[in-house]
Amino acid sequence: MFYYSSVWIGIFLKTTNKLTIMIKNLRKKLFFTTCFAVSVLTSQAQTGLHFDGSDDYILTDLGGVLGNSPRTVEAWVKWSYQSRQALIVEWGGGTPTEDGGPRFTFKIQSSKVRIETGGAYNYLDGSTYLNSSWHHVAVTYDPSQENEYKLYVDGNLDAEGSFTGTGTDTQDAANIQIGGRNANIGATAFSGTIDDVRIWNVARTQSEILADMNNELCDLPAELVAYYKLNEGTVNGSNLAITSVVNEVSSTDVNELKNFALSGNAYSNYAAGKVTSGIDTTITSDDVTLTANQVDAAYQWVDVDNANAEIEGATSQDFTPSESGNYAVEITVGSCVVISETVNFVSGTLSLEDTLFSNNLKLYPNPTSGHVNVALNEVYQTVDAQLVSITGKVVATYQFSNTNEFAIDLNNFNSGLYFLNLKADNLDALTVKVVKM
Repeated sequence: MFYYSSVWIGIFLKTTNKLTIMIKNLRKKLFFTTCFAVSVLTSQAQTGLHFDGSDDYILTDLGGVLGNSPRTVEAWVKWSYQSRQALIVEWGGGTPTEDGGPRFTFKIQSSKVRIETGGAYNYLDGSTYLNSSWHHVAVTYDPSQENEYKLYVDGNLDAEGSFTGTGTDTQDAANIQIGGRNANIGATAFSGTIDDVRIWNVARTQSEILADMNNELCDLPAELVAYYKLNEGTVNGSNLAITSVVNEVSSTDVNELKNFALSGNAYSNYAAGKVTSGIDTTITSDDVTLTANQVDAAYQWVDVDNANAEIEGATSQDFTPSESGNYAVEITVGSCVVISETVNFVSGTLSLEDTLFSNNLKLYPNPTSGHVNVALNEVYQTVDAQLVSITGKVVATYQFSNTNEFAIDLNNFNSGLYFLNLKADNLDALTVKVVKM
Protein backbone atom coordinates (compact mmCIF):
# COMPACT_ATOMS: atom_id res chain seq x y z
CA MET A 1 0.00 0.00 0.00
CA PHE A 2 1.54 3.33 -1.09
CA TYR A 3 1.54 6.17 1.37
CA TYR A 4 2.50 9.83 1.25
CA SER A 5 3.82 12.03 4.07
CA SER A 6 3.62 15.81 3.75
CA VAL A 7 7.20 16.15 5.02
CA TRP A 8 10.22 14.13 4.22
CA ILE A 9 12.65 13.55 7.08
CA GLY A 10 15.83 11.61 6.91
CA ILE A 11 19.45 11.58 5.98
CA PHE A 12 20.83 13.12 2.81
CA LEU A 13 22.52 10.75 0.36
CA LYS A 14 24.53 11.71 -2.69
CA THR A 15 24.07 9.77 -5.88
CA THR A 16 26.40 9.83 -8.85
CA ASN A 17 24.45 12.86 -10.02
CA LYS A 18 25.01 14.60 -6.67
CA LEU A 19 21.28 14.26 -6.00
CA THR A 20 20.17 14.84 -2.43
CA ILE A 21 17.69 12.17 -1.51
CA MET A 22 15.48 12.54 1.51
CA ILE A 23 14.67 9.13 2.99
CA LYS A 24 13.70 7.63 6.28
CA ASN A 25 16.30 7.28 8.98
CA LEU A 26 17.46 3.68 8.99
CA ARG A 27 17.86 3.16 12.71
CA LYS A 28 15.89 0.28 14.18
CA LYS A 29 12.69 1.21 15.98
CA LEU A 30 13.17 4.94 15.58
CA PHE A 31 10.28 7.34 15.53
CA PHE A 32 9.98 9.69 12.57
CA THR A 33 8.39 13.11 12.73
CA THR A 34 7.56 15.70 10.17
CA CYS A 35 8.76 19.24 10.42
CA PHE A 36 6.36 20.67 7.83
CA ALA A 37 3.03 20.95 9.59
CA VAL A 38 -0.29 22.09 8.22
CA SER A 39 -2.20 24.56 10.39
CA VAL A 40 -5.55 22.95 11.13
CA LEU A 41 -8.03 24.99 13.15
CA THR A 42 -10.83 23.22 14.94
CA SER A 43 -14.36 24.38 15.63
CA GLN A 44 -12.97 26.55 18.42
CA ALA A 45 -10.78 28.52 16.04
CA GLN A 46 -10.80 32.29 15.61
CA THR A 47 -13.91 33.04 13.56
CA GLY A 48 -16.52 35.77 13.21
CA LEU A 49 -20.17 35.82 12.19
CA HIS A 50 -21.43 36.96 8.82
CA PHE A 51 -24.79 38.78 9.01
CA ASP A 52 -26.91 38.78 5.85
CA GLY A 53 -28.28 42.34 6.17
CA SER A 54 -31.83 41.04 6.08
CA ASP A 55 -32.85 39.37 9.34
CA ASP A 56 -29.79 37.90 11.07
CA TYR A 57 -29.15 39.00 14.64
CA ILE A 58 -28.11 37.73 18.08
CA LEU A 59 -30.54 38.08 20.99
CA THR A 60 -29.01 37.71 24.46
CA ASP A 61 -30.64 37.35 27.86
CA LEU A 62 -28.23 39.88 29.37
CA GLY A 63 -29.14 43.47 30.13
CA GLY A 64 -26.54 46.04 29.20
CA VAL A 65 -25.06 48.81 31.34
CA LEU A 66 -28.00 51.06 32.26
CA GLY A 67 -28.72 54.61 33.38
CA ASN A 68 -25.80 57.02 33.44
CA SER A 69 -23.19 54.41 34.33
CA PRO A 70 -19.91 54.55 32.35
CA ARG A 71 -19.41 51.97 29.61
CA THR A 72 -17.42 50.90 26.57
CA VAL A 73 -18.49 48.83 23.57
CA GLU A 74 -15.90 47.39 21.18
CA ALA A 75 -16.10 45.18 18.09
CA TRP A 76 -14.35 44.32 14.87
CA VAL A 77 -16.55 44.88 11.82
CA LYS A 78 -16.19 44.14 8.13
CA TRP A 79 -19.15 46.03 6.75
CA SER A 80 -20.86 45.75 3.38
CA TYR A 81 -22.23 49.13 2.25
CA GLN A 82 -25.82 49.90 3.18
CA SER A 83 -27.63 53.22 2.67
CA ARG A 84 -29.54 52.72 5.91
CA GLN A 85 -28.40 52.14 9.48
CA ALA A 86 -26.58 48.95 10.44
CA LEU A 87 -26.66 48.07 14.13
CA ILE A 88 -23.55 46.64 15.74
CA VAL A 89 -24.68 46.46 19.38
CA GLU A 90 -27.80 47.81 21.09
CA TRP A 91 -29.74 47.49 24.32
CA GLY A 92 -32.50 49.33 26.21
CA GLY A 93 -35.68 50.88 24.85
CA GLY A 94 -38.34 48.44 26.01
CA THR A 95 -38.69 44.69 25.91
CA PRO A 96 -37.24 42.62 23.00
CA THR A 97 -40.67 42.70 21.30
CA GLU A 98 -41.22 46.45 21.69
CA ASP A 99 -39.62 49.46 20.08
CA GLY A 100 -39.51 52.64 22.08
CA GLY A 101 -37.86 54.59 24.85
CA PRO A 102 -34.19 55.52 25.27
CA ARG A 103 -31.80 53.00 23.75
CA PHE A 104 -28.03 52.76 23.69
CA THR A 105 -27.37 52.16 19.99
CA PHE A 106 -23.89 51.66 18.53
CA LYS A 107 -24.14 51.42 14.75
CA ILE A 108 -22.95 52.42 11.30
CA GLN A 109 -24.92 55.22 9.66
CA SER A 110 -24.03 56.85 6.34
CA SER A 111 -20.79 54.86 6.21
CA LYS A 112 -19.61 56.26 9.55
CA VAL A 113 -19.80 54.94 13.06
CA ARG A 114 -22.51 56.52 15.28
CA ILE A 115 -23.57 56.44 18.93
CA GLU A 116 -27.24 57.25 19.50
CA THR A 117 -29.17 57.38 22.78
CA GLY A 118 -32.48 58.74 23.98
CA GLY A 119 -33.96 59.10 20.51
CA ALA A 120 -33.02 59.70 16.90
CA TYR A 121 -31.92 63.33 17.47
CA ASN A 122 -29.41 62.52 20.21
CA TYR A 123 -26.35 61.18 18.48
CA LEU A 124 -22.67 61.65 17.70
CA ASP A 125 -21.26 60.72 14.30
CA GLY A 126 -17.72 59.72 13.52
CA SER A 127 -15.71 61.34 10.74
CA THR A 128 -14.08 58.29 9.15
CA TYR A 129 -15.82 56.66 6.20
CA LEU A 130 -15.71 52.90 6.66
CA ASN A 131 -14.95 50.71 3.65
CA SER A 132 -15.35 46.95 3.28
CA SER A 133 -12.09 46.18 5.11
CA TRP A 134 -11.85 45.12 8.75
CA HIS A 135 -12.12 48.00 11.22
CA HIS A 136 -12.02 48.05 14.99
CA VAL A 137 -14.75 50.36 16.31
CA ALA A 138 -15.39 51.47 19.88
CA VAL A 139 -17.54 53.89 21.82
CA THR A 140 -17.01 55.07 25.40
CA TYR A 141 -19.41 56.93 27.67
CA ASP A 142 -18.19 58.75 30.78
CA PRO A 143 -20.69 61.21 32.34
CA SER A 144 -17.93 62.79 34.42
CA GLN A 145 -16.25 64.19 31.30
CA GLU A 146 -17.21 67.32 29.38
CA ASN A 147 -17.24 65.27 26.19
CA GLU A 148 -19.20 62.34 27.51
CA TYR A 149 -18.99 60.24 24.35
CA LYS A 150 -15.89 59.23 22.39
CA LEU A 151 -15.81 57.24 19.16
CA TYR A 152 -12.71 55.31 18.08
CA VAL A 153 -11.89 53.72 14.71
CA ASP A 154 -8.89 51.39 14.52
CA GLY A 155 -7.71 52.67 17.89
CA ASN A 156 -7.74 56.34 16.81
CA LEU A 157 -10.02 58.93 18.37
CA ASP A 158 -12.53 59.64 15.61
CA ALA A 159 -15.00 61.99 17.30
CA GLU A 160 -16.02 63.20 20.77
CA GLY A 161 -18.87 65.23 22.14
CA SER A 162 -21.98 65.42 24.28
CA PHE A 163 -25.70 65.62 23.59
CA THR A 164 -29.02 65.67 25.40
CA GLY A 165 -30.27 62.38 26.73
CA THR A 166 -29.37 59.89 29.40
CA GLY A 167 -27.30 56.80 28.74
CA THR A 168 -30.00 54.13 28.68
CA ASP A 169 -33.52 53.65 29.98
CA THR A 170 -33.53 51.72 33.27
CA GLN A 171 -37.10 50.47 33.01
CA ASP A 172 -38.39 47.73 30.71
CA ALA A 173 -34.96 47.67 29.10
CA ALA A 174 -34.39 45.29 26.19
CA ASN A 175 -31.43 42.94 26.47
CA ILE A 176 -28.25 43.19 24.44
CA GLN A 177 -28.75 42.56 20.73
CA ILE A 178 -25.95 42.20 18.18
CA GLY A 179 -26.31 42.84 14.46
CA GLY A 180 -29.86 44.18 14.49
CA ARG A 181 -32.88 45.28 16.52
CA ASN A 182 -35.39 42.52 17.07
CA ALA A 183 -38.39 44.88 16.89
CA ASN A 184 -37.28 46.44 13.61
CA ILE A 185 -34.83 43.97 12.11
CA GLY A 186 -35.47 44.76 8.45
CA ALA A 187 -34.40 48.39 8.83
CA THR A 188 -31.50 47.79 11.22
CA ALA A 189 -29.86 44.52 10.14
CA PHE A 190 -26.08 44.54 9.78
CA SER A 191 -24.61 43.32 6.48
CA GLY A 192 -21.10 41.89 6.82
CA THR A 193 -19.00 40.17 9.47
CA ILE A 194 -18.70 41.00 13.17
CA ASP A 195 -16.00 39.60 15.45
CA ASP A 196 -14.98 39.87 19.10
CA VAL A 197 -17.69 41.99 20.75
CA ARG A 198 -16.78 43.40 24.18
CA ILE A 199 -18.97 45.37 26.61
CA TRP A 200 -17.42 47.02 29.68
CA ASN A 201 -18.83 48.88 32.69
CA VAL A 202 -16.01 51.45 32.53
CA ALA A 203 -15.01 54.06 29.98
CA ARG A 204 -11.77 52.65 28.61
CA THR A 205 -8.90 54.89 27.60
CA GLN A 206 -7.45 55.03 24.12
CA SER A 207 -4.27 53.29 25.28
CA GLU A 208 -6.29 50.48 26.85
CA ILE A 209 -8.27 50.00 23.63
CA LEU A 210 -5.09 49.93 21.53
CA ALA A 211 -3.37 47.45 23.84
CA ASP A 212 -6.05 44.77 23.57
CA MET A 213 -7.90 45.19 20.30
CA ASN A 214 -5.86 42.82 18.09
CA ASN A 215 -5.87 39.77 20.35
CA GLU A 216 -8.52 37.83 22.21
CA LEU A 217 -8.59 38.36 25.96
CA CYS A 218 -7.40 35.38 27.97
CA ASP A 219 -7.55 36.84 31.48
CA LEU A 220 -10.92 38.53 31.80
CA PRO A 221 -10.92 41.80 33.81
CA ALA A 222 -13.66 42.33 36.39
CA GLU A 223 -14.94 45.36 34.43
CA LEU A 224 -15.85 43.20 31.43
CA VAL A 225 -19.64 42.71 31.41
CA ALA A 226 -20.00 40.64 28.24
CA TYR A 227 -17.53 39.15 25.79
CA TYR A 228 -18.60 37.38 22.60
CA LYS A 229 -15.61 35.89 20.76
CA LEU A 230 -17.96 34.29 18.17
CA ASN A 231 -15.69 31.25 17.82
CA GLU A 232 -18.32 28.51 18.09
CA GLY A 233 -18.44 27.41 14.44
CA THR A 234 -16.16 26.44 11.58
CA VAL A 235 -15.44 28.82 8.73
CA ASN A 236 -17.96 28.30 5.89
CA GLY A 237 -18.87 24.94 7.42
CA SER A 238 -22.15 23.27 8.20
CA ASN A 239 -22.95 24.82 11.58
CA LEU A 240 -26.64 23.97 11.81
CA ALA A 241 -26.23 22.36 15.23
CA ILE A 242 -25.11 25.69 16.74
CA THR A 243 -28.03 27.71 18.09
CA SER A 244 -26.33 30.16 20.44
CA VAL A 245 -23.07 31.96 21.11
CA VAL A 246 -21.01 32.09 24.29
CA ASN A 247 -20.59 35.02 26.65
CA GLU A 248 -17.10 34.33 27.99
CA VAL A 249 -17.88 36.32 31.15
CA SER A 250 -20.91 34.18 32.01
CA SER A 251 -21.15 30.87 30.17
CA THR A 252 -24.66 30.21 31.51
CA ASP A 253 -26.16 33.11 29.55
CA VAL A 254 -28.44 32.23 26.63
CA ASN A 255 -27.44 34.15 23.51
CA GLU A 256 -29.55 32.98 20.60
CA LEU A 257 -28.59 33.01 16.93
CA LYS A 258 -31.64 34.29 15.08
CA ASN A 259 -32.35 33.47 11.41
CA PHE A 260 -28.77 32.54 10.41
CA ALA A 261 -28.49 30.00 7.57
CA LEU A 262 -25.32 28.29 8.96
CA SER A 263 -25.44 25.94 5.99
CA GLY A 264 -21.96 25.52 4.61
CA ASN A 265 -20.97 28.72 2.83
CA ALA A 266 -19.69 32.20 3.61
CA TYR A 267 -23.15 33.81 3.75
CA SER A 268 -25.13 34.10 6.98
CA ASN A 269 -22.66 31.78 8.68
CA TYR A 270 -19.41 31.59 10.59
CA ALA A 271 -16.68 33.27 8.57
CA ALA A 272 -12.99 34.04 8.93
CA GLY A 273 -12.54 36.39 11.86
CA LYS A 274 -10.12 39.22 12.49
CA VAL A 275 -8.86 38.73 16.04
CA THR A 276 -6.22 36.10 16.79
CA SER A 277 -5.79 34.13 19.97
CA GLY A 278 -2.37 35.64 20.67
CA ILE A 279 -1.16 32.10 21.41
CA ASP A 280 1.70 30.42 19.55
CA THR A 281 0.17 27.35 17.87
CA THR A 282 3.34 26.02 16.25
CA ILE A 283 5.09 22.79 17.17
CA THR A 284 8.79 21.91 16.99
CA SER A 285 9.86 18.31 16.43
CA ASP A 286 13.07 16.31 16.51
CA ASP A 287 13.51 12.61 15.79
CA VAL A 288 11.47 11.53 18.81
CA THR A 289 9.65 14.36 20.59
CA LEU A 290 7.01 16.95 19.72
CA THR A 291 7.24 20.27 21.60
CA ALA A 292 4.63 23.02 21.84
CA ASN A 293 6.35 26.37 21.33
CA GLN A 294 3.91 28.28 23.56
CA VAL A 295 5.36 28.57 27.06
CA ASP A 296 3.62 29.10 30.41
CA ALA A 297 0.43 27.30 29.41
CA ALA A 298 -1.57 24.17 30.14
CA TYR A 299 -1.27 21.41 27.52
CA GLN A 300 -3.38 18.46 26.40
CA TRP A 301 -2.11 16.44 23.42
CA VAL A 302 -4.79 14.98 21.19
CA ASP A 303 -5.06 12.28 18.53
CA VAL A 304 -6.24 14.12 15.41
CA ASP A 305 -7.01 10.83 13.62
CA ASN A 306 -9.40 9.92 16.44
CA ALA A 307 -11.56 13.07 16.38
CA ASN A 308 -9.09 14.96 18.57
CA ALA A 309 -9.46 12.46 21.42
CA GLU A 310 -7.38 13.40 24.45
CA ILE A 311 -4.29 11.25 25.00
CA GLU A 312 -4.22 10.09 28.59
CA GLY A 313 -1.32 11.51 30.58
CA ALA A 314 -0.04 13.66 27.69
CA THR A 315 -0.27 17.00 29.49
CA SER A 316 3.30 18.29 29.27
CA GLN A 317 4.80 20.77 26.82
CA ASP A 318 6.71 17.83 25.28
CA PHE A 319 5.11 14.66 23.93
CA THR A 320 6.63 11.46 22.53
CA PRO A 321 4.07 9.50 20.46
CA SER A 322 4.14 5.72 20.71
CA GLU A 323 2.77 5.11 17.21
CA SER A 324 2.33 6.73 13.83
CA GLY A 325 -0.43 9.28 13.37
CA ASN A 326 -1.45 12.93 13.29
CA TYR A 327 -1.15 14.83 16.53
CA ALA A 328 -1.91 18.29 17.93
CA VAL A 329 -1.99 19.93 21.32
CA GLU A 330 -4.75 21.87 23.02
CA ILE A 331 -3.17 24.95 24.58
CA THR A 332 -4.81 26.87 27.42
CA VAL A 333 -3.63 30.32 28.48
CA GLY A 334 -5.95 31.95 30.98
CA SER A 335 -9.45 31.58 29.55
CA CYS A 336 -8.20 31.11 25.97
CA VAL A 337 -8.13 27.59 24.56
CA VAL A 338 -6.78 26.88 21.06
CA ILE A 339 -5.68 23.85 19.06
CA SER A 340 -2.17 23.87 17.61
CA GLU A 341 -1.15 23.03 14.08
CA THR A 342 -1.28 19.32 13.21
CA VAL A 343 1.92 17.30 12.93
CA ASN A 344 2.22 13.97 11.12
CA PHE A 345 4.40 11.47 13.04
CA VAL A 346 5.66 8.18 11.58
CA SER A 347 7.32 5.32 13.45
CA GLY A 348 8.81 2.14 12.01
CA THR A 349 11.88 0.16 10.96
CA LEU A 350 13.59 -0.54 7.66
CA SER A 351 14.90 -3.90 6.54
CA LEU A 352 18.23 -4.45 4.77
CA GLU A 353 16.33 -4.65 1.48
CA ASP A 354 14.77 -1.25 2.15
CA THR A 355 18.21 0.20 2.79
CA LEU A 356 19.61 -1.17 -0.48
CA PHE A 357 16.58 0.14 -2.36
CA SER A 358 17.28 3.64 -1.01
CA ASN A 359 21.06 3.66 -1.35
CA ASN A 360 21.20 2.49 -4.95
CA LEU A 361 18.50 4.72 -6.39
CA LYS A 362 19.62 7.16 -9.11
CA LEU A 363 17.73 10.11 -10.53
CA TYR A 364 18.92 12.06 -13.58
CA PRO A 365 19.06 14.70 -14.92
CA ASN A 366 18.16 16.72 -11.86
CA PRO A 367 17.41 19.61 -12.19
CA THR A 368 15.61 18.84 -15.44
CA SER A 369 13.77 20.82 -18.09
CA GLY A 370 11.78 17.81 -19.35
CA HIS A 371 12.12 14.13 -18.49
CA VAL A 372 13.70 12.71 -15.33
CA ASN A 373 15.02 9.13 -15.32
CA VAL A 374 14.78 6.84 -12.30
CA ALA A 375 17.22 3.91 -12.00
CA LEU A 376 16.63 1.26 -9.30
CA ASN A 377 19.06 -1.27 -7.87
CA GLU A 378 17.19 -4.28 -9.35
CA VAL A 379 14.06 -5.28 -11.24
CA TYR A 380 10.82 -4.96 -9.30
CA GLN A 381 7.44 -6.43 -10.23
CA THR A 382 5.53 -3.26 -9.37
CA VAL A 383 6.71 0.28 -8.85
CA ASP A 384 4.20 2.99 -7.80
CA ALA A 385 5.11 6.66 -8.03
CA GLN A 386 3.46 9.92 -7.03
CA LEU A 387 4.58 13.40 -8.05
CA VAL A 388 3.75 15.94 -5.33
CA SER A 389 3.95 19.74 -5.47
CA ILE A 390 5.65 21.83 -2.79
CA THR A 391 2.18 22.60 -1.37
CA GLY A 392 1.53 18.88 -0.79
CA LYS A 393 -0.86 18.33 -3.72
CA VAL A 394 -0.51 15.08 -5.68
CA VAL A 395 -0.25 16.28 -9.28
CA ALA A 396 0.41 12.93 -11.02
CA THR A 397 0.49 9.18 -10.32
CA TYR A 398 2.32 6.44 -12.21
CA GLN A 399 2.72 2.65 -12.11
CA PHE A 400 5.45 0.56 -13.75
CA SER A 401 5.83 -3.24 -14.00
CA ASN A 402 8.86 -5.56 -14.19
CA THR A 403 11.44 -2.82 -14.48
CA ASN A 404 14.49 -1.35 -12.85
CA GLU A 405 14.38 1.95 -14.75
CA PHE A 406 11.71 4.33 -16.02
CA ALA A 407 11.20 7.99 -16.99
CA ILE A 408 8.82 10.66 -15.69
CA ASP A 409 7.69 13.36 -18.12
CA LEU A 410 7.67 16.82 -16.49
CA ASN A 411 7.19 18.89 -19.65
CA ASN A 412 3.63 19.86 -18.75
CA PHE A 413 4.44 20.97 -15.21
CA ASN A 414 5.43 24.43 -14.00
CA SER A 415 8.96 25.16 -12.88
CA GLY A 416 9.67 24.56 -9.21
CA LEU A 417 10.42 21.97 -6.54
CA TYR A 418 8.54 18.65 -6.56
CA PHE A 419 8.72 15.47 -4.53
CA LEU A 420 8.62 12.00 -6.09
CA ASN A 421 7.26 9.28 -3.80
CA LEU A 422 8.37 5.77 -4.80
CA LYS A 423 7.08 2.39 -3.60
CA ALA A 424 8.59 -0.84 -4.97
CA ASP A 425 6.89 -4.18 -4.24
CA ASN A 426 6.59 -4.66 -0.49
CA LEU A 427 9.45 -2.36 0.48
CA ASP A 428 8.99 0.84 2.46
CA ALA A 429 8.33 3.93 0.41
CA LEU A 430 10.84 6.74 0.00
CA THR A 431 10.74 10.30 -1.28
CA VAL A 432 13.21 12.15 -3.52
CA LYS A 433 13.36 15.79 -4.54
CA VAL A 434 12.99 16.79 -8.19
CA VAL A 435 13.66 20.29 -9.53
CA LYS A 436 11.84 21.30 -12.73
CA MET A 437 13.63 24.15 -14.55
